[in-house]
Order: sequence, then C-alpha cells, then structure tokens
Amino acid sequence: MLKTIDNLPALKREIGATLRRIGDLRPFLLVWGQRTAKQARQNARAKGGRRFWFDVARAVQVRTVTADTVSVHTRHVAAAQKQFGGEIRPKPGGARALTIPITEEARGKRASEFELGGRDLFVINRSEGDTAGILGYSDGDAFHALFVLRRRVHQRPDPWWPTDWQVWRFGLDEAKRYIQRAIT
Repeated sequence: MLKTIDNLPALKREIGATLRRIGDLRPFLLVWGQRTAKQARQNARAKGGRRFWFDVARAVQVRTVTADTVSVHTRHVAAAQKQFGGEIRPKPGGARALTIPITEEARGKRASEFELGGRDLFVINRSEGDTAGILGYSDGDAFHALFVLRRRVHQRPDPWWPTDWQVWRFGLDEAKRYIQRAIT
C-alpha cells in the first residue's frame, strides 16, 4: 500500500523539534554543509575547461556554523554570474570594451599578449548597437580579426550550485544518521 505524507510543514517542525531535543546541532549542520560544499565542488569541476571551473571549485567552503544554521558559499567573484547569468560590462575606469575572441588564435588570450609578442593591433570601427569594433592585426595585405569589441554582453545562466532539492536531501540523509547515532 502506498501512503503519502499530507502535512509536510508539520513533519518538518517535528523533525526539527526532535533534533533540538537530542542536543547540539552543530555537528549535524557541519556535515550537512560539508556535503553541500562537496557537491558544489564536484558540479563545478564537472563543467571542465582549463582553469576557471577548478578555481570556482577551490573557492567553495563552509563559512560558518551556528547553533541552528550553516553557511556554504564561494569566494570566487564570477561564481554568481555563472549561476544566474546577467549583463557583463567593462569595469569603470578600465577598458572601454570587452574583448570577445572570435578565432582559435585569440581563444584564452588577452589582447595585450599579442602586443607584447610584437604584433601591432588596431581596431576596425563598426559601431552597431553594443558592438564597438573588431580588433586584429595586419599581416601584409591581410587583416586577421582576433576579437569583437563589445560594450556589454548578456551571459546565459550556467547553473552549477546544488539544487534546493539536493541540499534538502543531504540534510534529510544526515538528520537520519544523526538521530540514529543519538538513539544507539
């Protein structure tokens, strides 16, 4: 026979009350936070790439554990941008445009690397909407385009953080183990 649980809020309150009667919740919360952090690191590493996602994974940590909360976060500056997406603009006071690589030769490099390598770069102005121009170099009579210069871009979300369901599942699994240990 299949039974369903009708009153989940009451069940959550009862589980919470049971855990509080057992004693200090910090060990339970710490393990819950560690499992969540571990999953976040695994998700980031699974994205692949050269270095970015490994840096994101290294920046995930359990930040604080109190009597009734645990905080898991990442110190990586671009982690939220990847998770939620949004607009990217050049930093104020810095470059006037973002350099978006358009050839294999430019992928993973900065424009300054080409100039340091002895290539004189110049811009073909093509001011349309958010596009400011094309940055490249001349090799005899041929122009080699390297980057599109953009005033802003909109990045689509690329979620990597554990879902709410996963986090709750980790908590429920650990609560079962925690209660079982307290009983025995």
